[in-house]
This record gives sequence, C-alpha cells and structure tokens, in this order.
Amino acid sequence: MSLQVIELFHKGKKDKSELCEDLYVFNQHFVAVIDGATNIWGRYIGTKSPGRLAAEVIKDAIEQIDDEKCTLEEMINHINANLQKVYKEIGIFDEIVENRTLAPTASVVIFSRYYQEIWQIGDCQAMIDGRLYQHEKELDSITANARSLFLEAELKKGKTIEELLVKDSGWEYIKPLIQQQYYLQNANDSQYSFEVVDGFEIDLSKVKRVKVPRNAKEIILASDGYPYVKPSLVESESLLSELLENDPLCFRQYKCTKGLQKGNISFDDRVYIRFGL
Repeated sequence: MSLQVIELFHKGKKDKSELCEDLYVFNQHFVAVIDGATNIWGRYIGTKSPGRLAAEVIKDAIEQIDDEKCTLEEMINHINANLQKVYKEIGIFDEIVENRTLAPTASVVIFSRYYQEIWQIGDCQAMIDGRLYQHEKELDSITANARSLFLEAELKKGKTIEELLVKDSGWEYIKPLIQQQYYLQNANDSQYSFEVVDGFEIDLSKVKRVKVPRNAKEIILASDGYPYVKPSLVESESLLSELLENDPLCFRQYKCTKGLQKGNISFDDRVYIRFGL
C-alpha cells in the first residue's frame, strides 16, 4: 500500500510563498516538514533569508534520496554535504566555519517508511493516531516567559496591544538572548545545547526517535507554526485562529518568542501534513 496524503496545508506568515521558511517533502520513502530558522541577524543570502535557503537545500537533499533504507545518519550526512556544497558555491563557507552562528539552520521532522520511525531534530511536531510528540527545548520556555513578563510590564506602563503589534518591544528585549542561543546549537558541552541542521555534525544520540506502531493508521507532521496540533487540519486551524483573535501577541494564552505583527496573517510560517499508512 502506498502512503496517501489526507490533508496538506502550507502557508507563510506574510502570505507570500517565496518568503515562507517552512517547506515539506512527500514521497513513498520519506515524509518531512522543514522549518527554517527565523532570520535573527537580519542578513540575506542573495534574495533569500538564511532559513529559507536552509529549508530549500534540505528539501532538495531529501528528495534526492532513492534508497528507502537510508538511515538517519546517512541522511544527515547527505544533507550536510549538500549544505556545505551550497555554502562553498555562494562563497560563505569559510565565514561560517569561522563563526558557526552565521550558518543557515533549520529544524526538521522526518518519517521513514522503511524503518517505521519518526526522527525529530528541533521543534517540529508529530502526531500518531492522535498522540502528539514534541521535541521542545528549555531555551524557548526561558525566552518566551521573559518576553511575556516584559510585555505585561509594557502594558502596565501604558502601551496598548495595538501599539505592540506594530512594534513588539518584547521581541526586541529577548532578541539578544535569541542571538546568544546560536552559540549553543549542536554544542554538546552546555546544559542548554540543542540540535539543528546547519551543515555540520549533529549528536545523533540527542535526536528524538519515535517508533511508529505497525497498526498505526495516520501520521501528522507539522511545524511549530501550529501552537496546537490536532487530528484534523480544520481543528488545528480553528485553534490557531482563536489564538490570533484572543492573544495575538502570543504572550498569555500561548507564550511564544514572537507574536503576530501588524500586516501579517499569523505569528509564524506553518506546514501541516496528514497522511495515511
């Protein structure tokens, strides 16, 4: 039996597909959701953000793999080789080697049909027959709570939600912390280290591996643009809409490092794939 897409949705926070940093792969060997990291440094590589570039290269690399028996280690090695090749082609490899914080990065969740496993690197999400699997990092909780506290104080000082939707001073407050965390990615010697795909070595022992039961019927893979992943797209979208209506800054009901910005349609890019086994 072949894998069958039941529901698929892909939308950028700015409603412009070419800017969306979340991409996906669907074929009969692998299904993946790729979440390119937010452009925290304000740099662009040509016309693309680092997160968009990373997501595109990772998507292409996974789609190139014909061997259904490709292991997690082999896949990461292949993705990293492709990323490094692109870095060299566009002339940023040496700069990245000297300062790894400048590397384009992404989180990814991958389903391997052959191994009947889900591999989570970073904070993309998975659901198997209604059971949710997340791979969150402590750093996000620290920075989200710091932003929430700062915004509450801003409101007490007289700012309005509308003003903060135009200029999120809470984001500006935690931005240095977010920039600092880039020094901790794939750093095995820190209590706050975390894994991302950036073209260099990953501690595979820290990758979350979820075994899919043989009798499983449906799997959902989603980026963290969905604060609440539910067994159907309509439920997930409905809860996102409620959040954006009731807590658009994402600092009370759902504490996040960023909220909705005026002119955008959501607080983050998003991908949702629901497929049958």
